[in-house]
Amino acid sequence: MTRRKRNSYFECKQFKIEQGDCAMKVTTDASLLGAYANVKNTQRILDIGTGTGLLSLFAAQRTSAFIDAVELDAQAATQARINFHNSPWPERLSLIEMDIRDYADQQPQRYDCILTNPPFFTDSTHNACDRASLARHNSQLPLIDLIKAIDKLLTANGQVWILLPLQESETLVKLAEPLQLYPQERMLVRNSDQHEAHREIMTLGREPTDIKQSTFTLYKEHPFHTHAAAALFDPYYTRMKVED
Repeated sequence: MTRRKRNSYFECKQFKIEQGDCAMKVTTDASLLGAYANVKNTQRILDIGTGTGLLSLFAAQRTSAFIDAVELDAQAATQARINFHNSPWPERLSLIEMDIRDYADQQPQRYDCILTNPPFFTDSTHNACDRASLARHNSQLPLIDLIKAIDKLLTANGQVWILLPLQESETLVKLAEPLQLYPQERMLVRNSDQHEAHREIMTLGREPTDIKQSTFTLYKEHPFHTHAAAALFDPYYTRMKVED
């Protein structure tokens, strides 16, 4: 069987994401985070570990906020910088090529919205490609370091939107509480109603509150999106198959 070759780009209605030089390509889960996160009325957004720039570009399409995107990998940073430049919003998108821990220590700016799809696998087999391993595994950016950086960079009334596997999301909750960062929304993500949840989109804020809990189903049956998924992706995706 011939393996299908992944496109070197991801075509959206208002922009194109070149991804050939990025270790982590565009994924449906990341697209869901980008389309679902509430960026309404935000002034400054931080995208931690931007990769292709997907989360920043999704946010730029539906807000007037200024967006800083931090990326450590040099090739991914170059790719994201090009994607920003070629988008309709280059004046609002800024690429910072550095470690988020260093950025948090040096940056006086605070953000009212932080988006991140971080490297999240713990104690699993590393990819043979060093760049792919860096993008997928949190050995280079442990969750405790990530949440400490977020604490330094988030405003008093800001929100964090983060995508994680279920085990890591429970770890994050425990690490965040001593920093007075609390879950406000927890949405489980599953491929279909025949599948168990495989990811969680979590919202964190400074104040403890009743947690809004939900489950989001991506597909009726792959490749047919649910109506809920189609509604979120419609402003971005050029082609979709939707359940009857």
